[in-house]
Parts: sequence; structure tokens; C-alpha cells
Amino acid sequence: MHEPVRLAVLAALAPADYVDFSALLRLVGVSKSALSKHVSALTDAGVVVVANSPTDRRARRIALTDAGRRSFDAYLQRLDEIVRSARG
Repeated sequence: MHEPVRLAVLAALAPADYVDFSALLRLVGVSKSALSKHVSALTDAGVVVVANSPTDRRARRIALTDAGRRSFDAYLQRLDEIVRSARG
């Protein structure tokens, strides 16, 4: 999660049930191949799940898993604690 692109992916997915791969490309601002590699790593870690769109089998949807959502929330909470501690 610490990697900036992966953090951006998780931040884009957090408020949604899912995000289409093409929309995620625009939101994160990396190449298709870079995004695919990051999504694969997050999938392998059990943080996200990838599924085909029901309306377009070529399109993919990416969503946080329940475990991924809990991990991301815990990560954000820890970052908040670090920032508050640093500010005194």
C-alpha cells in the first residue's frame, strides 16, 4: 500500500463499489501496463478483486475486497496518527 500508485488506486476505489479499469486509468494517471501490474499485485495480496463488466465482457471492474477495505482504513488511520504525532 505504501507505493504511491497503489495508494492512488486504493483511494480511487474506496468511495465506490467498483471502478472500471478505464476510469481508474484516468483517475490514477499511469499507463495501462503500469496500472495492470499494480492491480495484479493488489489482487495477489487479496486487497482488490477484478471482474468482467456484465455489459461489456472486454471491460474490467476493480473493487476493494472486504479485507482490502479494512486494510486501507487501518492504513489511513495509522497515517493520521503519525501526522497528528508529528504535529505535536
